[in-house]
Amino acid sequence: MRMVALGELVDIKGGGTPSKDVEAYWGGDIPWASVKDFKGFEITTTVDRITVLGVANSATNIVPANSILVPTRMAVGKAAINTISMAINQDLKALTPRGGVEIRYLLHALLAKGPELEKQATGATVKGITLEVLKSLQIPLPPLEEQKRIAAILDQADDLRRKRQRALDRLNQLGQAIFIEMFGDIRTAYKRYEVRTFEEFADVRLGKMLDRGKSKGGTMRPYLRNANVRWFGFDLSDILDMEILESEIDRFSLKDGDLLICEGGEPGRCAIWFGTAREMYYQKALHRARVDTRVALPYYVAHWFHSAAKFGMLADSVTSATIAHLTGEKIKRLEIGLPPIDQQKKFVSQLNAIDVSRVRFRSAHSSSETLFTSLQHRAFRGEL
Repeated sequence: MRMVALGELVDIKGGGTPSKDVEAYWGGDIPWASVKDFKGFEITTTVDRITVLGVANSATNIVPANSILVPTRMAVGKAAINTISMAINQDLKALTPRGGVEIRYLLHALLAKGPELEKQATGATVKGITLEVLKSLQIPLPPLEEQKRIAAILDQADDLRRKRQRALDRLNQLGQAIFIEMFGDIRTAYKRYEVRTFEEFADVRLGKMLDRGKSKGGTMRPYLRNANVRWFGFDLSDILDMEILESEIDRFSLKDGDLLICEGGEPGRCAIWFGTAREMYYQKALHRARVDTRVALPYYVAHWFHSAAKFGMLADSVTSATIAHLTGEKIKRLEIGLPPIDQQKKFVSQLNAIDVSRVRFRSAHSSSETLFTSLQHRAFRGEL
C-alpha cells in the first residue's frame, strides 16, 4: 500500500466556542461537539447545544454529517464519525474525505495511528498536536474496493466486541438491581436496619503520597491509583510502581476483601481487591477500608456506596473548595444502614452466581478485543 499524507486526502475545518458569558448563545437547537462527546466511534448526540446566534458570533463551524471528528487537544488519538450535522469546538478538527477515500476505512486508519499521534503531542499541562502534524500523518491507501473490504471486516470485529461489552455492562447493572430488590432504596434503609457510622465497623486509611524524595531508599512496588479503580472492579492494564520503605509495607499493602474508595475524580467510586497471588499497594488518592465481616460484608458496602453516589447521598460529605473530594474523616462519619449479616450473605451468594457469568463474558470480550487489535494491525500492514 502506498502512503499518503492525510492533508492530501481530506479537507479540514476547525471550530470554536461561543462566549460562555452570553446566555443567548447556549441551549439552542444546534449540537456542539467537544472532546467529552467521544464515547465511541460515532457521535450521535452532544452534551452541549448552541444557538444560531452562538454560531454567528464565534469561530465555530457547522460540519456536515459523516465527517470524521479528530481531537487535537486533550484526547489526541481518538476519532469518530458524526452521524448528524453539528458545530465543533476549537479542540476538534473535522475531516471531509475527498474522492477515492472510504470514510469508514479512514476512520479505522486514524484510530490505528492514534498511538503515533499521542507520541507527537506536546504541552506542559494539556497536550495537543498542531494542524501541520495532523496533515502530515501518513495514511496507508490501497484501492477503493480494498478500503471498503478492510472497513467492513474491522466494523464487524468492532461490533462483536461492543456487543460483548454491553453484555458485561448489563451484568454489572444486575448486581445493583438485586441490591435494590433485597434492601430497597438506601434512602429508606435507615428506617429498616441498624444504623452505624463507617468507622464503627471499618478501619479506614488513606494511601501513600507518591513522593519519590521521601521514599528514597525504598523498594519499587506496584500500586493502584484512582484511575485503576472502576465500580466493583479494577483496570489493571496500566499499573505503575512507587518506592515504598520496608517500614511502610504493611501499612500500605492490600489484603483480600479490602475496599478501595476514590477520594476524588468520582468521590465514592469503589471496588474490592482480591489478589492473593499479587502484591499490591495503593496511593494517597485512595482510601482503604478494611471492614469487620462479622458486621458488614465488603460487597454489601461497595453496593451501598454505588447507590449512595447514584442518589446523591454523598454530596453532603464531599468537600468542593477546589476539587471535589471525599476525605477520610467524612468517610468515617458516614452513616450506613446495615441489614442482618445473613441477609448480606444471601446478597453475596446471588452476586457470586452473576460472577460466574461475568467471568465467561469477560473472557469472550477479551478475545474479541484481541481479535480486533490483531485485525487492525494486519489491515494497515497490507496483511489482511
